[in-house]
Amino acid sequence: MVFLGIISCTKKETAIDILQKTIVTIDSIETIYYKQDMSRSNPRNINDTIFRYREMYFSRLVTDSIVGVKGHWYMYVNDKNNVIYEDIYDGNKLIRKNNKDSAAIIYDLIKYPEFLRKHFWSHNTLYGMQFELRYMLDNSDSYTIDKLFDTIIDGKDCYQVIVRLENKMTMPGFATELENSEGSISDTYYYIDKNTYYPIGIRGENYSMDNPKQRVYIDQKYYDIEFNLDIDEQVLFNTSYESVTGFKIREIKP
Repeated sequence: MVFLGIISCTKKETAIDILQKTIVTIDSIETIYYKQDMSRSNPRNINDTIFRYREMYFSRLVTDSIVGVKGHWYMYVNDKNNVIYEDIYDGNKLIRKNNKDSAAIIYDLIKYPEFLRKHFWSHNTLYGMQFELRYMLDNSDSYTIDKLFDTIIDGKDCYQVIVRLENKMTMPGFATELENSEGSISDTYYYIDKNTYYPIGIRGENYSMDNPKQRVYIDQKYYDIEFNLDIDEQVLFNTSYESVTGFKIREIKP
């Protein structure tokens, strides 16, 4: 009986356990700030690498079907000093600012509700990520989900979970839908902080079984994370026309 008790107490968490706790963690987050470093294959030349750096502020907006948050992104293209692009979304309007060219693109979801069927950048938000995890667990017959050896990311002890999708492809985010794609393989590695159960790194790889050495990848790292911080939404998520004063404005129609 003592032996059985020891086994019970030392039972390790499964990949499913970890992803379920990550889903619960995201449910507890009302606001979040973090920085993101990203590298990925250039779709025009897979031997080339694209680097992006971002700062992000998000506020929970779970009733929204395309993004899941109010948000403000600051995007640095080649360095971490100059903000080239910004995305600002308040649930009713999305503004995409090009600070280099002083141009702004506006998507007005009140005037054009057709945009509500698009998901814009939801796959990069925490609630878009949560949606994907729930979708994977609900469709576990299509995915292979395994726990790999624990690892260390930026000095943090992390679980490492791999999710594989074979012979199918999908668009991430709130528009997730599986489609047949014979011979394709998609591996997604989640690096989840063992203390918070929050992902601090994600790596995706896609390739064909006919040519497994030729891989397209995306690698994202999240750091300087602050949970449930105070955000002045009137300032940070301001999508009024006054917020783009001096910009050349183009309003997008469906």
